[in-house]
Amino acid sequence: MQSHDLRQSVTPITPFSDNHANQQAEFKSSAKPTGEVDMEPRVTELETHLKYIRRDLDEVRGDVKSIKHRLAYSAGGTAVVLGLLSWISNSRFDQVVTLLAN
Repeated sequence: MQSHDLRQSVTPITPFSDNHANQQAEFKSSAKPTGEVDMEPRVTELETHLKYIRRDLDEVRGDVKSIKHRLAYSAGGTAVVLGLLSWISNSRFDQVVTLLAN
C-alpha cells in the first residue's frame, strides 16, 4: 500500500479587515480617473459564456426536435402494426381460435 502524506497549505489567513482593505485598495487602483471601473474584460468574458450557452441551447433544441420526430414515427408505426394484427385476427378469427385451442 502506498502511504499518502497529508500536507496543509502554507497560505496564511489574513484577518477580515486586512483582506477588506486590500480589496478596496485594489478596487481604487483599477478605477479610471473619472471614477469608472474597467469592466470591458469581464463583459467580454460574459458575452463569450453567453454565446456558448446559446449554442448549447440550440443543440439541445435540435436534439429535442429529433426525439419528438422519432417518437411520432414510432407511435405511427406501432399503430399501423397493431391495426394490421387486429385486422388479420378479426378476419381469421375462427382459425386463431382453433390454433389457440390446440
